[in-house]
Amino acid sequence: MTPEVPGATDLGVEAIRLQRATLAYRAPITTAYGTLDRREVVLLTVVDEDGRTGRGEAAPLAGFTPETVDEAEAALQRWADEGTDPSAYPTARAAIDSALLDLASARAGRPVHDLLSPGSPAELPVAALVAGPTVDDLADAARRAVADGHPGVKVKVGVGPFEADLERVAAVRAAIDGAGLRLDANGAWCVSEAIDRLGRLAAFHPEFVEEPTAGLDDNAAVRAASPVPVAVDESAPDLPSIERALAVRAADVLIVKPSALGGPRPTAEAARRATDAGLRVVVTSLLEGSVGIRATAHLASALGLLQPAPGLATAGLLATDVGEPLMAVGGALYLD
Repeated sequence: MTPEVPGATDLGVEAIRLQRATLAYRAPITTAYGTLDRREVVLLTVVDEDGRTGRGEAAPLAGFTPETVDEAEAALQRWADEGTDPSAYPTARAAIDSALLDLASARAGRPVHDLLSPGSPAELPVAALVAGPTVDDLADAARRAVADGHPGVKVKVGVGPFEADLERVAAVRAAIDGAGLRLDANGAWCVSEAIDRLGRLAAFHPEFVEEPTAGLDDNAAVRAASPVPVAVDESAPDLPSIERALAVRAADVLIVKPSALGGPRPTAEAARRATDAGLRVVVTSLLEGSVGIRATAHLASALGLLQPAPGLATAGLLATDVGEPLMAVGGALYLD
């Protein structure tokens, strides 16, 4: 399906508001790109003639999106003032479409996912991203996530010595028994390192490893030699690069972040191309606030991208959020 997003005129939009907000994380999140403890996002609110509102969130993130938060905000302001197409700024485009769909939902009295795909589920089991300053803390976080009902967890690797990664992954696997385990290296290793390390990590039966190396050609080389399924994420941030990922057989799994890809329409097209090529598709957050997470969850439901479980249990990582936190309950998100 191709999501139909109504225009601002169709929805009777009479006011558009922009607001900068700061997200702060409960604990620093360390990746191969650095440590994330806080970031700025832009909230977009559209208001119709009856005062009903719809909200979207532009949340650029270095390493995953081409624009900065200043550029996203400027693109949103141009759209608000002049109707300028912001497609060159995918987080801005995602925020606009999300806000318009949210307003359409308020006007219709139906959830966004049901507007896009009638009968789509309101309950989404989601995988949890877990972190911790020590091995024991990480293992405890993973154990709690699975005990709470999450079907699996994701762990970052590639941020220090590989022997430390092995210790952490082993502790998590022991803590969660047979639950799903995903790893994300954020492109930290060269090809030879990745091949060797995935061979050693295979003993812990990960579902897949995201971005074991950087770039599509190198991930294709790793995939050809790896006993562990390979996923691409930031190496394929837009439709042309996704098409190339499929052509060079860079992955077994495609990670899609609607907030980074440009919202509902490019996400639906990316998922269609990937599934047609035999890849599994996993929808994940951009570690944004709950306005963006909520929009992504509704889209995952509408598109039927529920297995493998979406990686959307990230609101709990935030100490300060935007809007009402979308927290997992019993390992699932519930949409209204």
